[in-house]
This record gives sequence, structure tokens and C-alpha cells, in this order.
Amino acid sequence: MGCLKSIIRAVVIVLALIGFKAVGGWDFVKNKIPLLFEKPSQETLIEKSKDVADFSGISEEYEIDKTANVLGFKTVLAEHKASGQKLIILNPGKKTLLSKQDFNGSTLSKKLNELNDKFAYQFIRLENLKIKKQGTFSALGQTVPYARFEADVVNLPVGKIQGLVAVAEYNEGKEKQSKILLAANENDKYSQIITEQFFNKVK
Repeated sequence: MGCLKSIIRAVVIVLALIGFKAVGGWDFVKNKIPLLFEKPSQETLIEKSKDVADFSGISEEYEIDKTANVLGFKTVLAEHKASGQKLIILNPGKKTLLSKQDFNGSTLSKKLNELNDKFAYQFIRLENLKIKKQGTFSALGQTVPYARFEADVVNLPVGKIQGLVAVAEYNEGKEKQSKILLAANENDKYSQIITEQFFNKVK
């Protein structure tokens, strides 16, 4: 339950960024404090992202927004420039947040529904979180399981959103580790094609 709570927190952070940008907050802050928002080059950001994944193969349709430590996890946030769709990879290192096994049957749907009943945010929260579809696609050089979801967002000018949660696994020495893939956008703007094309180029 704790790992799924962390994943949903990461989704809410993405939604907060989408909402903040939608109301013009980003441009306002950039205009007021321009020196704090001088963005590093894509080459620099890709280099800094190497400990999470290799983003050197992504197309010019996408850009790395930032690398950060979110909820204690090494994280890379990217964006599809035309649609504003957000794409995230979390690398929790030795801590297993989610495994491919969790996507079998109805396990993930059940856990997310339980979490939706118990977990609430004071200001930003998801309501009516539903798993709409589960499947697989190619990402990070392997076949990964995913779950498509939709939810209502409270206290943001976004309303309903759609997104995806997926997991990739790899061996680090004798230990199996995982990386969490997230994507989210406003309900009518979310594109599975955009998500798959991006993660297919990440290694």
C-alpha cells in the first residue's frame, strides 16, 4: 500500500504541474524571477539523467524538463512539446515500489481502488480513480506491463485526467530492481501513442 501511495503522489505532482501551467502560473513566475529559470540544454539534462535511464534516443518532439529527487526517488520529468503530455521515470534503486507481478489479474486494480478510498490530499487529490485497461508495450528495451487509468482531479483547473502506470525490471548484480513509468495529461489530450513512442526510445 505504501509503494502505491508513493506512485499516486508522483502522479499528483505531475497534475499539479499541469494545473499550475494551465492557469499561467509558470509564465508569471518565470517573468518575475527569470534568472532562476534558465533551463540547462537538452544535452546537459540527458547527461544528468543517465543514472535514471538513457534518453539520448528520444525525438525532438519531446524534451527533458528536469531531473529531480521526488519523494526520495531519482526522477526524470519529460514533456511532449505539442500536447503538454507529461512523462516520468522514477528510479527507486534497491527499493521495490512495484513489480511486473503486481499487474497480473486484478491485483493492481484492487490495490488502486483501496488506495483511492483511503488516501486523500488536503488540497490536490484524485477521485473516482479507475483502471480502464491493462496491457503491455515495448519500453526500456523490454516488454513492460501497464495500466491505463482515469480520475477526477479536485482543486485544479484540469478536471478529469488520463494516464498510465507501468513498470520495467532489470538485474543489478544479483538483485532485481525496477523503474516506474508514468504518463498523464488532461482527459481529452492524453495519447497512448505519445506515451509509447517516448518510452520505446528510452533505454
